[in-house]
Parts: sequence; structure tokens; C-alpha cells
Amino acid sequence: MSGLVRQVRAQPKADQLDHALEILRAFLDPLPEFYDRLADRGLHMSASDARILNLLDRRRGAFVDPEALLAAAMGARPVETWPDVGTIPTRISALRGILRRARLPVQIVSWRGVGYRLEAPCGFSFQDRAR
Repeated sequence: MSGLVRQVRAQPKADQLDHALEILRAFLDPLPEFYDRLADRGLHMSASDARILNLLDRRRGAFVDPEALLAAAMGARPVETWPDVGTIPTRISALRGILRRARLPVQIVSWRGVGYRLEAPCGFSFQDRAR
């Protein structure tokens, strides 16, 4: 959890509360509409991976650190039951495979020591119904 605290404290003072609330929303929000749209597109993944994808999508174009992605993945599970943050690269790899097989115009980019970023063309949205 200290990584999340560091992440919040690294924000400008005026943005810290908003940033903390965004992290909370990412793992407490049940996201039913997002899950429905993933299913409409034929994307099948675990709920925790869908929460990771949702956080990356919400922060599209910005790097998200692994600690925030782990918090999103774990949802409301007690912190003491969370796996090590080292599991995030494996989850990202699985998500990349799912997105690649679905032939979606999105890509998850990594920057070692910084985090992961979702890139997609303007106008693309997971919330749109699949055609």
C-alpha cells in the first residue's frame, strides 16, 4: 500500500484528494456498463483484469503505476490478501494478448520503472457497442 501513498503524495497538493478518489473509484466501482461492453466486443477476461483495463482506459494516454493497477485489480479484497505487485506484468501480458486477438486498435505500452499506458485512436471507446 505504501506505493499508493507515495503516488498520491507525488501529486501537486491541490490534486492529491482527487487522485486518491480516482484510485478508490477504480477498485470500488463495480463497472457494470464497462463489463457489458467488453462482453459485447467478445472480450472475455477476469473481473480483476477488466478493472485494470478500465483504469488504463480512464487514464488513457497517461502512465499508471503498477501499484495503482494492483489496487484496481484487487477491488474490495482485503489488502493483506493481495498478491505482490510483481504479478502486474503477467496480467498486462494477458490483457495485451486478449486485445491483440480481438484486433482492437489499442495497445498497452510499458515504461520500465514508470508504469503502463493505454494508447488508442481518437474516437475509440470501449463503451461503444461493438459493430
